[in-house]
Amino acid sequence: MPPGARVAARARDPDEARPHLVFPLQFLVPVTKTQPRPAWVVRLGLILYDLLSGRQLLAKTGRLTKAEAAAVPRLKPDGVRAILHYPDCWTDDARLTLETLLDARARGADIGNYRPVTRIEPIADGYRVTVREDGQPRQVEARFVVNAGGPWANDVLTKMAGAAPSQKRLRLVRGSHIVIPMPEPKETRAFTLQNNDKRVVFVIPWLEKFLIIGTTDVPHDGDPARPQCSDAERDYLLDCYRRNFNHEVSAKDVVWTWSGVRPLVDDGADNPSKVTREYELVSTRQGTGAMVSIYGGKITTHRKLGELVMAELAGLGAKLGPSWTTTKPIHGGALGRDDLARLARSGPEAVAPAVARRWAFTYGAEIESLYGMVRQDPALAREIAPGIPEAELLHAVTVEDARTAEDFLYRRTKTFILLDDAGRDAVGRWFAQRSAVAAQA
Repeated sequence: MPPGARVAARARDPDEARPHLVFPLQFLVPVTKTQPRPAWVVRLGLILYDLLSGRQLLAKTGRLTKAEAAAVPRLKPDGVRAILHYPDCWTDDARLTLETLLDARARGADIGNYRPVTRIEPIADGYRVTVREDGQPRQVEARFVVNAGGPWANDVLTKMAGAAPSQKRLRLVRGSHIVIPMPEPKETRAFTLQNNDKRVVFVIPWLEKFLIIGTTDVPHDGDPARPQCSDAERDYLLDCYRRNFNHEVSAKDVVWTWSGVRPLVDDGADNPSKVTREYELVSTRQGTGAMVSIYGGKITTHRKLGELVMAELAGLGAKLGPSWTTTKPIHGGALGRDDLARLARSGPEAVAPAVARRWAFTYGAEIESLYGMVRQDPALAREIAPGIPEAELLHAVTVEDARTAEDFLYRRTKTFILLDDAGRDAVGRWFAQRSAVAAQA
């Protein structure tokens, strides 16, 4: 299952370096008589949220007035004592991960897609790593190796020749989301709902056409690469939504589901929701080199975790410069949102305005490359599927390492949700034809 679209990027780690990927969003917190946390407890938590946010780049937390609360569409008024609010941000986790990799490539890193590790061999000072690239083995020697395998962190260590380094026990917890059509009138704010089991469920507007409802916390015993939202998880999320909103929805209204697997450090907690979300680093020296394995972690703190890994490497003897990631724009992040909005209005006439806007807030400053392709060859403005010009598919292949229609539709973009079966099939045929031509070359 492809990665999801909803991730909150905390105000305490603001992302002005990613203006095309991280968007401010107001979250409303309805507090009712039957919920386990009274309004004063939630308000106290939000005050602490303000204090811990550091640089206050987003609005402060607060409480809606009675008039404002009464105007919230569809929210059931029965028993609502207060509606609190706090600022946060929204991002597409798959694109944020991809843009981070592309930024590393632009700075000299060798980034490869579909390039699995098959063997890790300790040598005098470091490791010899074998990867499979285009069906052929390739060896790379490195003094330091970072194992950022997520749910596969321990699987990576099984590739080690000889005795494997020490491991942490991971507990895989599945988080599932459902997507339903956006009801009228449209809602531009998100909701943090307190469920009866003391968990919270988020309702987030998406693409001005849908609502995302999630997430769950259930044990995952299957393949981490293919988690699936169960019927029980779907019904759990629908029940929470219906308890809070005057909007009758059922399983037949769900247009998409997706799941992700959280690789949590197993601390023995019985309830998956109580398992620690903290991360741990495990280091193993090899001569003057070392391997660092990352256990746990999440996208909201990925930059901070990256800095900690670099500090760990420095302590193990790696020669590193000072940290620079706090405000340095990543790939596509050189322009602010206002500049991107202007660029979206100044593209080639052959590119539809809706497409140009989607490009601006998907690719950021890289929209100039897409415009350049169309200006050089206007035929590339031809839409392979509604709203998908051929220039975008070529960009996905040549710049973003997409190899399949699924790569493009689900991971490089989320355009699958905007297309019908015929549109998705058209993109699939384009990739198939390109693969066939490449095979004959």
